[in-house]
Amino acid sequence: MSDDPELRRDPVTGRWVLIAPKRARRPMGLSGANPRHRTNRERTPCPFCPGQEDDTPNEVLAYREPGTVPNGPGWRLRVVPNKFPAVWPDGGERNPPTPSGNAEGGGLFFSTSAIGFAEVLIECPQHVDSPTLLTDEQFRNVFIAYRERMTALAADPRLAHVAVFKNVGAEAGASLGHTHSQLIATPVVPQLIGTELACAEDYFVRTGRCVFCDLVKQELADGSRVVTHSERFVVVTAFAPRFTYEMWVLPLKHEPRYEAISDSTALELAFLLKRVLHALDAVQESPAYNWFLHTTPLRGGEPPHYHWHLELTPRTSRPAGLEWGYSCHITTAAPEHAAEELRAALGT
Repeated sequence: MSDDPELRRDPVTGRWVLIAPKRARRPMGLSGANPRHRTNRERTPCPFCPGQEDDTPNEVLAYREPGTVPNGPGWRLRVVPNKFPAVWPDGGERNPPTPSGNAEGGGLFFSTSAIGFAEVLIECPQHVDSPTLLTDEQFRNVFIAYRERMTALAADPRLAHVAVFKNVGAEAGASLGHTHSQLIATPVVPQLIGTELACAEDYFVRTGRCVFCDLVKQELADGSRVVTHSERFVVVTAFAPRFTYEMWVLPLKHEPRYEAISDSTALELAFLLKRVLHALDAVQESPAYNWFLHTTPLRGGEPPHYHWHLELTPRTSRPAGLEWGYSCHITTAAPEHAAEELRAALGT
């Protein structure tokens, strides 16, 4: 593959990225310039371990052994309100929303109370720092719990969107190593999701097709960025990645809402993703990473133009001036090369 730099445009959002393989060879003279790999050096038991339930707010969902009582040991998975939330169910003292600023100037500055729910999904009672150490059943339960909490939060008419994400490793923003996910429900749709929806709708108006369905079809036909696939899912390296080895997990059929996932499909997704994460750990020496669940907003119906998917971004580099100042990411390996390495690690 060529070392020449290349500009690539994301097929969904139109976001541009730079692929510049030669930058992988630049000197790293500053201490800590390279991203850190995952470590698990925190205290145990941690607030998420059994016996420490008093360290968290009362659970809103739990999968428990028969005969065990809420907010005590005996759980297999717990969802609790975040003890240090970014949003509040009652919105605090500034509800309802009000514009701030000079009325004569048209209310240029607008702010409102941060209404919403912030929850932590503790994925297992064992103190492990990687989802690859979960059993297939435990991993499946994580995806089922996503569905259950999203469905429950949708009953609140104030809410428009539920962000579901996972931070693995300090470099990816995790403050505790015990494997967990987070959900943040808000009355607004995040800008990136809004951009995806708008661009997908525009593509549908122009072509009569879902851009994600076309992406799946063309990736399978080409094959160079396909990492692996199963009966219902395909994993591809992103054509225009923000981070080297960025991957997308997409349903093969048109599925606008994640909440429609069945228990058996959740198990298939868990088995597939765990294998991919093992391969990523082997190829990149256990990097920190995030994953994000992108799905139709709570009041978005069943759009023919949008397709839920999971985006996985390994922290293989540190964003700098071009990324922060101009939203243009630089990666140092072509996604085709990344997919080839991941397939080799999978033995496929």
